[in-house]
Amino acid sequence: MAATLAELERRLHRAEARLAIMALEAEYARSWDAGDARAWAALFTADGVFDMAAVGANPRSVMRGTAELEGFCRQVDSIYRGLHFMHLPWLDIGEETARGRLHFQWIGLQHAGAGHFGRRDASGYYDVTYALADGEWKIRHRLEKAITGTVAEHFDVYLAPEPLPPE
Repeated sequence: MAATLAELERRLHRAEARLAIMALEAEYARSWDAGDARAWAALFTADGVFDMAAVGANPRSVMRGTAELEGFCRQVDSIYRGLHFMHLPWLDIGEETARGRLHFQWIGLQHAGAGHFGRRDASGYYDVTYALADGEWKIRHRLEKAITGTVAEHFDVYLAPEPLPPE
């Protein structure tokens, strides 16, 4: 049986939405990893939310709106520079909203000062609600749930011997 025009339009909408959301997620990783706070925050709706679930001793943290999102990205970028490794998202796409889950790994390096370096890794998933805003898919709400993470600190091995104080 041949598909009706309406069925073909729905399928095309879902296919275009899937590709647009995948491109949005690629830009999410690129802009965060580059420390481009303005571009990263622009991926969210004007009232968009980045919501980090409580994990271990870290309480839940919620950033709302463009200014808070930009500030959060700048704050983290001033401490860590890293890379996201994102998996393809599972997506459920409607007419003007969609939801998805994608798994991630993030590896960040820290330079805390002379002779003090660190590394932080996190793996988990994002549960995301997307919305069409002015014809573009944007992130309305993103919940980050880390399921594992490590922090390591490294210090210089050699230090020049300091002279003894005079007796």
